[in-house]
Amino acid sequence: METLFIILRNIHIVAGGLALLSGPVAMFNQNGGTLHRRSGTIYFYSMMVIVVSSIYMAFYKENWFLLMIAALTFYLISTGVRALKLKKLHLGQRPEKIDWIILWISSISGLCLFIWGLWIVFIAKNSFGFAAIFFGSIMLRGIYRNFKSFRVPPTEKNHWLLIHIGNMMGAYIATLTAFLVQNIHTNPPVIVWIAPAALFLPMLYYTLGKFRKKTAKGQPLGLKITE
Repeated sequence: METLFIILRNIHIVAGGLALLSGPVAMFNQNGGTLHRRSGTIYFYSMMVIVVSSIYMAFYKENWFLLMIAALTFYLISTGVRALKLKKLHLGQRPEKIDWIILWISSISGLCLFIWGLWIVFIAKNSFGFAAIFFGSIMLRGIYRNFKSFRVPPTEKNHWLLIHIGNMMGAYIATLTAFLVQNIHTNPPVIVWIAPAALFLPMLYYTLGKFRKKTAKGQPLGLKITE
């Protein structure tokens, strides 16, 4: 078992490095061209390897923070990619079976995180539970929006693009936060928790705002993919 853990840890490290490097390449090449698609593909598969390896390592070493990040990352990265396949929800397109499977798995994970966090805070009297409550809340809020868009067609034409950008960048922030928390110690410790969000959230809000304005004005998005 220890050998398997070492192998998966090494794979996890390599995948983490690829994700942390390829993510910004995709972010800063937002036109959907070849570079964006190739770096985005590397980023997606690297993140999925991170998720799978994290689940095993979390249970093996009882590192529950790692498990929380894995659950959140799985939800964000999966729905972020699937958004590209659901561009016509506003025209009555129906989600596929894989979309429902992703949401049900994520729903169970998010609910478990939230309840577990409550138990840790109020029963075990440990403030660590607030992290589980926070991550669980993020997942459940996003999942609710996904379920709603599956049942009631969204009114925004480019809903898929906003979800894709928001979830893929959100997954990057979560993964970078996990990396810093696990490997870098600062005084005060909160610095490593807020640094990734402080760095990338302004870029995320700017990008979402830019595409929303173009949509509102009826301007082309400037993407090299079918809009």
